[in-house]
Amino acid sequence: MAVDDQSTMDLLRGSRITAYSLGFVSLVAGIVLLAWPDRTFHVVAVILGILFVVSGFGQAAEAVTTHRKGSYWGLLLLRGVIGFGIGFALIFWTGASITTVVWLIGLDFVITGVLGLIVSFMLSKEMGRSSMLIHSLISIAIGVVVMAWPNSIEYAAAIVIGIVLVLLGLLFLFSGYQLSKAKVTVVN
Repeated sequence: MAVDDQSTMDLLRGSRITAYSLGFVSLVAGIVLLAWPDRTFHVVAVILGILFVVSGFGQAAEAVTTHRKGSYWGLLLLRGVIGFGIGFALIFWTGASITTVVWLIGLDFVITGVLGLIVSFMLSKEMGRSSMLIHSLISIAIGVVVMAWPNSIEYAAAIVIGIVLVLLGLLFLFSGYQLSKAKVTVVN
């Protein structure tokens, strides 16, 4: 039992670090976008690209380091690789149209929401299934809305993305705080 308890604590510590990192990067990116929404599309694309690269790398690393039988590590690895790819495309392909970039961001929200739905059904009610389910449905709804209207102007996209990133950053920071308080309990 002690080995299993230790691996669970290692998983929680790794998730906490990922949540804090993503929360900080999202919050900073959101504040920058809200403070300077009239900047060129290049700046917006690079900021979002860095966010996706950090997020994708963190999720892929977490999937590899916490690979356990029966877990959802494969989905997390796939999500990380997709995020990493979107990030590099945003950083190095800034000449892409706003429609393409906005659609990719919407797709990322949908993928994140679908993965969250899968994970929420793996959790017990006491572990926060309902909050994960609500978060996942909101993420899918945001993704669908973003994908449905990809021809929005730069300024409006920067404001909306900035607000979403600030909220997402705060949510990740709160999740990291909650994970830091987690304790392993043995149920017989």
